[in-house]
Amino acid sequence: MNQARRDVGVKYKDVTPGPLRDYIYAVNKERYGGDPLGPTYEFLKADGKTDAQIIKSSSRPNPDVNKLLSGFEEWLRGQ
Repeated sequence: MNQARRDVGVKYKDVTPGPLRDYIYAVNKERYGGDPLGPTYEFLKADGKTDAQIIKSSSRPNPDVNKLLSGFEEWLRGQ
């Protein structure tokens, strides 16, 4: 299921405009140990998450999207 969720993420990132997609990948790399697609199952388990917590969190969108995107302009200017 983790791979299926990551595949959906790739599908939608592929239709995201290039600069924003690059920013999303950069943020993910910083947050998730170098992985541009976000956390893997193994990453979450190593972070102390239970299977139940992983399942629950995978069913909802990121609540901090506005916070994550707030750094886009500054990031883009630095490119």
